[in-house]
Amino acid sequence: MTSLNINGKSIDARLGETLLEVAERGGIALQCDCGNSTCESTRVTVISGKVEANGSRLKSTVLACKATVAGEAELRLPASSELQSLKGHVSALRRVSEGLLELRLSVTTSISWRPGQYYHVEFRGQEPVNLFASFALDAGTEFNTLIFFIERENTSDLFAMLARKGDVKGRVGITGPYGSSFLGHDDEPLIMVAGPNSLAPIWAMALSSVIGQPHRIKVLILDQSLKQDQFQQIFNWLDRRGIQPTFVDLQSADAAENLQALLPDLTEFDMAYIAGHCDFISNLEHVFIDAQATYGRILNFQPWDHAAKHVAEAVVTGPAE
Repeated sequence: MTSLNINGKSIDARLGETLLEVAERGGIALQCDCGNSTCESTRVTVISGKVEANGSRLKSTVLACKATVAGEAELRLPASSELQSLKGHVSALRRVSEGLLELRLSVTTSISWRPGQYYHVEFRGQEPVNLFASFALDAGTEFNTLIFFIERENTSDLFAMLARKGDVKGRVGITGPYGSSFLGHDDEPLIMVAGPNSLAPIWAMALSSVIGQPHRIKVLILDQSLKQDQFQQIFNWLDRRGIQPTFVDLQSADAAENLQALLPDLTEFDMAYIAGHCDFISNLEHVFIDAQATYGRILNFQPWDHAAKHVAEAVVTGPAE
């Protein structure tokens, strides 16, 4: 037997059990979502001591659902928003383009989420989908309203249903927010990277940092596939506030080199977030890992996306312990 100190609370632990099991036994909730170590919802910081990371280490952090007890250790969990199960209804649905809808869901309870987090959203008769909370294309917000981008390529069945019906009646089930790779109250230079069909969480981060962290250095890098008229309002809003997105090919064989060329001074003192599908992230994240930058994955995956479970094993995530 040994013990873990988690957020100042000492909890008895057995060698070999996961950090998640210890935390849950001690009454500390972690929002584990995916069941296969891809959602990044259980990432914790190892302050001192030793844990077996089992391939999940990023700098001083590990995934509690994969890492196991190796002796006494002190851990810190991020202060996340409380998980909620909500009932909502469609308050507005706007067709932006042939492949993009802007959806607003209103709820009767106060909601709290961090840029970079997502929700499970379930319409009657539809499979649940993961949708990143974001802001409207014109940067507008509404009280007790969640705004989502519905992209045909991400959630084709839901897109087809909403586009077909237009005026959607009935309750919508909403659970979340999930994910620990959310914008923090830090002062390091902020680097935000978005891949195909993954602009929503990065747009939420960019807007929030502009408003809430005006003096923070910000770099926004977008895959060239996102340079579309349907997102022009976003780019105009950012440009007026001094952030000019850099569009670059992040999907070719030279993608990592292209990204590295834009970040020649990347160091451990930078904070980076990258949003995209598992293959996109796997192909680029070593740029941040090699520079020892603080780094967060924002994985665009769906409950049925079994390929996403391999993202943690797709790259070397850090030095062996």
